[in-house]
Amino acid sequence: MKNFIVTCHGWSASNWLAYVLNQHPKLIASHSAANLIDEKLSNDIKDKLKDFHDGYLNRQNRPIDESYDFIESHGDGEYYGSVHLYRLRDLPVQYEKFGNTKRTFQVVNLIRNPIDLVWSGYGQFKDLFKTDINELYWTVGKVLEDKDFIYHLNEKYDLLVGDYENLAFIGAARVLGSLRLDLDAMEKIKEIPFVHYLGEVKMEDATSRPEVLKELILKITEGEVEVDEAYLDAIYSIGKINKHKQDNKKMSAEERFESLADWQKETLMYYLEKYKIIDAYQAFGYDLSFLPRK
Repeated sequence: MKNFIVTCHGWSASNWLAYVLNQHPKLIASHSAANLIDEKLSNDIKDKLKDFHDGYLNRQNRPIDESYDFIESHGDGEYYGSVHLYRLRDLPVQYEKFGNTKRTFQVVNLIRNPIDLVWSGYGQFKDLFKTDINELYWTVGKVLEDKDFIYHLNEKYDLLVGDYENLAFIGAARVLGSLRLDLDAMEKIKEIPFVHYLGEVKMEDATSRPEVLKELILKITEGEVEVDEAYLDAIYSIGKINKHKQDNKKMSAEERFESLADWQKETLMYYLEKYKIIDAYQAFGYDLSFLPRK
């Protein structure tokens, strides 16, 4: 059996990617921290809160081999993998805690423009904070690490920072700190013997360009799985199967940034600069030159 891992922070079409990989007859892939394998690969966290909470802990506290034993018990494939079961930052922790694995993995990191990622996370948090008090607790704890900045927002903009919609945006912007952890892990994973790191794939390209999806599949299967036109045509006729953002406006990242309120722009820039995201993501090919850097 051969294995792959598509690492991803989330909010980056990971549900779509897991779904379309499962449409290939030679691939079986789970999705998310809950290690879900079913036909629809639902990402409705509200219906599976306990599974997701357990999964968040399992990312770094359950050996990868145990999770892949579960994946390989589902169906008969040639390659078994996961999408967003792990973030890139989880793999060094796994190696430090549990050592080598009985498997080797082709690893690709799925990324997204950070402006759009924050907006998508904002949409999810606005829903999730109403039902998932654990997520609310975790997020508030992270936001409180920047208490002085939060008080500054309150005073400068007369902002109700405790209003759940405002807190949802601040929390989503604070998630950029998690992207920094993934960036920092890129050097560490080169030292992990069970990882063959193949680089990054942009969500925007994978979801819109069949040749990029084909290249991704060839990478994670070491060129051994055929990706024909019939499969690609069927995949790109599916359309979106899941989204977090709560509007249907199609905007560029620049247009999205300009549409934000002044306090939102300042919050986003604070975290982009604190975690040194801009230069790193421009190196991946994203144009963030429009941002008002200091």
